[in-house]
Amino acid sequence: MDQHIIISTITALLLLYNNVVVSAQSAVPRCFHFTWLGPRYNNESVFLNATCQEATRLADGVPCVQPLVASYDGTWPDVEYIWTHHSREASCILGQSDVCAKYTYYFDGHVENSTYMCTRAVDSFGEAVTSGCYQQRNGSFATRVCFCRSVPGGVPCNEAVVKSVVSLTIFIIAIALVVYENILT
Repeated sequence: MDQHIIISTITALLLLYNNVVVSAQSAVPRCFHFTWLGPRYNNESVFLNATCQEATRLADGVPCVQPLVASYDGTWPDVEYIWTHHSREASCILGQSDVCAKYTYYFDGHVENSTYMCTRAVDSFGEAVTSGCYQQRNGSFATRVCFCRSVPGGVPCNEAVVKSVVSLTIFIIAIALVVYENILT
C-alpha cells in the first residue's frame, strides 16, 4: 500500500513537472496590442465594428490597431484586467528584433487616444531602440512613445521610464515603420 502511494506521488510530481516545463518552454514575450479610444469613449459608447479611422479620426501617421478598447468610465484602460481576461486577443508576440510600444496622441495637453503594439524603432544613428520614452510637440498636438522589451512568460511591459532626450528622428522612423507594417498587412 505504501509503495502505491509513493508511485502515485511520483507520477503526480512528474505530471506537474512536465506541465511546468511545457509552460516554461512555450512562454514567449508578448506586448499589449490594442488601441484605447480615449476619454471620450466609455462602456456605453457605440463603436462596435468600427474601423480605427472611423473610431478615432486619426491624423495620418498616428498608429491604430484592433481591437479597439474603451474603459467603463473613459479612464485609462486597466491593462492588468486586459491581460488576465483578454491576453490572446489584445497582445502580440514580440519578435526578436521588435519592441513593445505605447504611442499616445495628445491635443491641447489632453490625451486623445493611445495605441499599444509590437514594432521596431531606431534612433538617429540607425541603432535599434529597446527602451525609453520620447516626446514631440507640434503646435497643439503632441505625441509620446515609450519602448520596452517584455520578458518571456511575463506581463507585457508597453511602458518605459521617461528619458530626458527628445528625438524627432526616432518618431519619424518609428511611425514610418508602423505605417509600412500596416501597408504590408
